Amino acid sequence: MERIRNIIVRLRGQLWLIPLVMSIFALALAWWLLTSGAALLAEWNDRKLWWLYGGEASSARDLLSSLLSGLMTMTSLVVSVTFVILTLAANQLGPRLISTFMGDRQIQTVLGLFLGTILYVLVVLRSFDEILGVEGVPHVAVTIGSVLTVVCLFALLFYVHEIARAIIADSIVARVAGDLHNDIRSMLPAEANETERAIPDLTRPRAGAVMLDRRGDIQVIDSDRLVTLACRADAVFAVKVRAGHFVLKNGEHVVVHAGRALGEEAMQAIRAAFVVGQERNSAQDLEFGLRQLVEIALRALSPGINDPFTAIAVIDRIGAALEEIFMRSLQQAVWRDKEGKVRVIAQRSDVQGLADAAFNAIRQAGQEIPVRPDPHGGRHGPARARSPRRGSSRGRVPTAWQAGRDDHGGAPHPQRPHGGSAPDRAGQGCHRAPSQGRKHPCSLTPGLDWDACSWSGHSPIWPWSPSCAFRESARSPS
Repeated sequence: MERIRNIIVRLRGQLWLIPLVMSIFALALAWWLLTSGAALLAEWNDRKLWWLYGGEASSARDLLSSLLSGLMTMTSLVVSVTFVILTLAANQLGPRLISTFMGDRQIQTVLGLFLGTILYVLVVLRSFDEILGVEGVPHVAVTIGSVLTVVCLFALLFYVHEIARAIIADSIVARVAGDLHNDIRSMLPAEANETERAIPDLTRPRAGAVMLDRRGDIQVIDSDRLVTLACRADAVFAVKVRAGHFVLKNGEHVVVHAGRALGEEAMQAIRAAFVVGQERNSAQDLEFGLRQLVEIALRALSPGINDPFTAIAVIDRIGAALEEIFMRSLQQAVWRDKEGKVRVIAQRSDVQGLADAAFNAIRQAGQEIPVRPDPHGGRHGPARARSPRRGSSRGRVPTAWQAGRDDHGGAPHPQRPHGGSAPDRAGQGCHRAPSQGRKHPCSLTPGLDWDACSWSGHSPIWPWSPSCAFRESARSPS
């Protein structure tokens, strides 16, 4: 199942797939109309079809030639605009986001419509010859070709509109965040505490290690296949890499705990359970979408672009994504066989790693960029930005990484009955569960305080990683 998901993810980012399908459909439509159009026209003889083309073969040939020339010009325009947009996106938002544009279904559909119409007109045009009379002209096929050309004109207008919206930074951030939410829903169970993540103690002796013998990014690990192989060898496999890691050819990628060493055939079967490619994807990598958002924020905070408000938009989207992640169970880390014996122990992303990957780089890149945030932080509940350095925050301009922070300071909070400032309670954690019977995300991370998470009754806000919150809250004044 994981391999199928990896294939779907890879095909989803291919620009040619939908145009290829639409081109094949256009060729089939042209062939069907040329062979069956006369029969359709015979059934419609009793009706007055004013919209049906009724000219001779020479005029039909001239019409189709003009339509083909116009379609070629429009297709060249569409391709040129696409390359310009991809270049702008690569320079401003990052080259790794080009796959997001290439995977846009609307862009693929417009390109497929143009290519399919060109192939359709070509097939119909080559069916004409000099001896065709009025009765031999494929009237239905010529009419459909004219209709498709009109549809292409409106599709060009729609394409320009979509491209204009696509280069807006907020639109790109929203699109990447939407893909991230889809990946979260497909990879993580909806209910909490459904997956086993506690690593058991291994009592079996170490029998050796398996290297993958390939270089590249791990895209998918077939855990079910590893469980089958572990049962066959009566062993326990400790996988030391995960999807998203770049592996070298040599190394202890899978540690085998068994009574005897594995043979070469068994090691080859273990290597076959890993799909290694030339780039990361979101098939099993929970941090892939987060790192795409972080890349947008880092480029926005770079001196060449200097757009901290895009970074703030990224922080908002990352906070929403982490909220959904922490409301679900994380990826399974322990697999057992049918008898309940541990067979595979995998390395997975945890809460601390996800938060660090989401906010550490943004916090470091935006420390010296001053931005005056919205008085309410753009979120539920009051907000007050505070300097992370020692000394008074009065008169200090908050930096960009603080702009995404929702800090209630010493003011009483509806779910903080004891009041007080966050540094006074550092390390105690906020374990009061919110309303509506949902688990507070801080209860998933013992020791996490309100500097790392503010619960407004609806959604948690994670402005930076928990580890940084401990350090900053320990030395920041209230």
